[in-house]
Amino acid sequence: MMFPVATMKANAILASAAGSPAWGGDLFPDPNVGSPGNDLSSEGLLTDIRNFRAFGTATAEQTDQGIPYFINAFWTSGQRKAHSIQEVSYRACFKPQLPEFFISRLTRSGETVFDPFMGRGTTPVQAALMGRRPAGNDINPLAVLLTRPRLRVPAITDVVERLRTIDWTRTRAEPPELLAFYHPKVLSDLSALKCWIDVAAPLEDTDPDPVVDWIRMVAINRLSGHSPGFFSGRSMPPNQAVSIKSQLRINEKLGVEPPLRDVAGIIVKKTRSLLSDGMPSATSNPSLLTGKADHCGQIADASVALVVTSPPFLDIVNYAADNWLRC
Repeated sequence: MMFPVATMKANAILASAAGSPAWGGDLFPDPNVGSPGNDLSSEGLLTDIRNFRAFGTATAEQTDQGIPYFINAFWTSGQRKAHSIQEVSYRACFKPQLPEFFISRLTRSGETVFDPFMGRGTTPVQAALMGRRPAGNDINPLAVLLTRPRLRVPAITDVVERLRTIDWTRTRAEPPELLAFYHPKVLSDLSALKCWIDVAAPLEDTDPDPVVDWIRMVAINRLSGHSPGFFSGRSMPPNQAVSIKSQLRINEKLGVEPPLRDVAGIIVKKTRSLLSDGMPSATSNPSLLTGKADHCGQIADASVALVVTSPPFLDIVNYAADNWLRC
């Protein structure tokens, strides 16, 4: 991984746009603010990167066309296992260790961290875990459904009790083509679950019941996958959904039919897994938007301390096709 100084100056410009002084050597007015012992000045960041050798390798420096670069492995998939609450699948998402690296070095407790292409919500959730105020946006409304519940997590006992209140006989006609993915009883249970959610937490409700919101988020993430932990029979990895024709080919190739699954049981099991590292504190004032990245007017000027994002791979990943079943 290479860090050009130009990138750090871009970070400074972002900070300046959010209310910090224009580029002049420091990212913040007072280089001594922030966590105890954490120098948030630009020179402090450069010193930290030069001295970084958490994985046994010293940072190398080189210059290309007059731009200094700093080269090292600054985060890896094995670096400090992320909190279990981050284990929500989404196509082309980055590891939580990446936003953690920047959030810890460039922000103070209570400051706002924003991702204009939040996807599954890695940056907002990581910001909340680190005591920062999370903010995010995505043009796909699915992003809010994946992120919001993990910023106000209900107790497992509440999830179990609420699932017991569902009338699993109240269903609606679902497209029979979905039987390529689901056992008939599973498809019926998913229909009942959807009917219940539509009443208990309709999509237009921007402040839904946190327990129902959580159940919907977990169910969305269990729709299709390759293990008994999903509602479907064996399918593609959980961060994308193949077409119905492709799923029928998979079933034929494997010589299997979609198996019977315990819908409520799978939701409870995944809830326990997501909370296996403990119950995160609730976030009272997140800003989660749905829309174009250049139309985020609900986020006040001079309110964002840091932006950590990965723009969509529009020429490589078809997000709508990957998420058609979830949507």
